[in-house]
Amino acid sequence: MLVPASLDSVKSPEGTPAMDTITAPPAEQTVIPDRPVPPARPRLSRRRVWLLPVILILGLAAVLPAIYLSATADPQGHLKNLPVALVVEEQNPSATSGTATTAADQISAHVGEAVQLVTMDRGELAKAMAEDQVAGAVVIPATFDADIASLLPGATTTVVPTVTILTNAGDGGLSNGLVIRNLTPVLRGVAQALGAQLADSSAAPLPAANQALLAEPFRVTSEPFKQLPDDSGLGTSAFYYALVLVLLAFIGGSLVGPLVDGAVGFLPSEVGPKVIRRPYIAVTRRHSFLSKTGILVAVSPLAALAVQLVAAAVGMTAPDPLLLWLFATTTIAAIGTAVLALFAAFGPGIGSLVNTLLFVALAMVSSGGVVPTEAVPAPFAAVSHLAPFHHVVEGTRSLFYFDGNLAAGLGSAWISMVAVGAIGLLGGLLVTTAYGRIPAFTRDPKAAA
Repeated sequence: MLVPASLDSVKSPEGTPAMDTITAPPAEQTVIPDRPVPPARPRLSRRRVWLLPVILILGLAAVLPAIYLSATADPQGHLKNLPVALVVEEQNPSATSGTATTAADQISAHVGEAVQLVTMDRGELAKAMAEDQVAGAVVIPATFDADIASLLPGATTTVVPTVTILTNAGDGGLSNGLVIRNLTPVLRGVAQALGAQLADSSAAPLPAANQALLAEPFRVTSEPFKQLPDDSGLGTSAFYYALVLVLLAFIGGSLVGPLVDGAVGFLPSEVGPKVIRRPYIAVTRRHSFLSKTGILVAVSPLAALAVQLVAAAVGMTAPDPLLLWLFATTTIAAIGTAVLALFAAFGPGIGSLVNTLLFVALAMVSSGGVVPTEAVPAPFAAVSHLAPFHHVVEGTRSLFYFDGNLAAGLGSAWISMVAVGAIGLLGGLLVTTAYGRIPAFTRDPKAAA
């Protein structure tokens, strides 16, 4: 039964009051406080969250081994036109057999396309080795004709001549191994053919002793043209020094970018569990790029000095420490500027991939620091002319092994580093200026939202 909230006077039909006025107490109301609506949680299963990372990782999984393994799997199979000098020393005028010239002609005819022989004298060989123009040399000694003649009947003394394979130790162990591997079988084959030719040209049957001597009329030995110091890593220390410089520039650019962006409030700064969100400071893209570049260039001399001190502590020194420091400083600054320019153009995500491929992956296999450029597939050899890493290796190799000779690669390395730095600076300015003129490309987080 419903009870009215208030009855003023309920009367009987006769008009007399039937009861007093009844007042019901107000009903209690339950107050439900407002609860904040929880934010919608992002669904990590959405395609846009996971698809692009998966594609990029799988792409890297295919590209990186395609670059590294295809470029280094078969150096001998890809070897072509490895420069090697052929030196025929002036023979004793009293020896007129001409076997030295005959041997040289046969060597030239049998080396194949893997080796490119360049005929020169001893003086030219010394210059070519000092300028790192040849990977090795074949030297036929001045006594070759006379010694070969001593192997024939009628000679009072017998001397077996020696043909020497000289290697350019500064080019590294793999290059030296390719020189020896490709020349030794050729020289031994020429020796056997020359011995057979001399035996056939004899008017009378040769004694058994002379036949044994002519079976191999000259020996083949190998040795470095110039020994490297013990702390040279068998000719690889220059490559790893160059690698450190390039990685410093690459990683340095990768660090400077987000740190500066976090300092101006464009990105949150996250250290472990702590997240810092600073108020956004309006900075143009161009100003941001110049600030990041200025920081990296300013720290380059100190970074180069730190690398050099650590290298000296492990026994790795250069004949001209000051020149090495200047070159290392220029390398870090130039490549770091180019790295920042690519980040400015492509952003931190795609920019990291582009920088990795350009300055590390492709550049490393085409650098010539481990595998000679003559022993990598043609596309990688072509990239070596443009890849900065190749020129950095040439520069450090010249500084460590060739007394800083400009013709040994240091000159072209200087030009390359100046060009890379200039292109990076101008390219970064052009890109950031162009982006800054388009309102849709604003860096203001509030405006972008």
